[in-house]
Amino acid sequence: MKKYILIASCTLGLSGQLVAQKGVELTITQNDESGRFEVYAKPNFSKRNFFLGTSQISILVPKTVSDEKLRIYNSDGGTWEDNSNIYSPEANKNVDFHGVVSMGAKTDFSEGVETLLFSFDLPKDVKISDVSLFENGKDANSAAPGMKGGDFSNSINTASLEEIYVKNYKFKAEQDKSVSAETKVDPNNVLTVYPNITKDYFKVALTNIEETENSTLTLSTEMGKVLLKINGTKKELEEKSYLVPSEITNQSLVVRLKTTSKTFAKRILVDRD
Repeated sequence: MKKYILIASCTLGLSGQLVAQKGVELTITQNDESGRFEVYAKPNFSKRNFFLGTSQISILVPKTVSDEKLRIYNSDGGTWEDNSNIYSPEANKNVDFHGVVSMGAKTDFSEGVETLLFSFDLPKDVKISDVSLFENGKDANSAAPGMKGGDFSNSINTASLEEIYVKNYKFKAEQDKSVSAETKVDPNNVLTVYPNITKDYFKVALTNIEETENSTLTLSTEMGKVLLKINGTKKELEEKSYLVPSEITNQSLVVRLKTTSKTFAKRILVDRD
């Protein structure tokens, strides 16, 4: 009996270690073209239709920014909203804290591939060097002066509330300043969807994509339900006209392009009126 118990215990321990290896890192950058600030997730695992559970990503912005909620533009991982705010607390009077929360949704994760979760605007004079993600264990915790008990720790959960957030990392474009402007890929220019307000059909235009590279284009709801999925080369994807399913009423949808190295997303509005 003891032998069986020992084996079971070891098996459970190994299983726990395997689960613990699953993780997601976060980064923030500023888009050179639009000036918008973008938050990305990079997993160390691959999983189609991975259900991202209730999660929080906290942003620190300069205290000079207006004391109001951030306007969030959703891309992946559900509907993100600026849910809690502390402005210029005594613990750090130079910044405002914004806790951006999602209740979760299905998403496709690929190991090592950055997925855009959401973006937001700030005044034009605010640069990426002025903005940061909350650093768990370093930035002001809930007990710090002026934080009013608010916990702004980053937390990425699975549907079963397993914590898979690992750490923040520096955006690749910021790490490698030696990369020439010609070789940098601007996410906002890779995928263009037109018209961006449609009753039924839409098309895409792709740039900075190899002609022979096979990519995947998907159309999904904001909650992650996939409505259509097409694989093809740049030419094949651009030549098609994509029909929004007739059962979809007036709402915002997400078009995603998944290449061999990155995932890009744009939103379209379905207006049947």
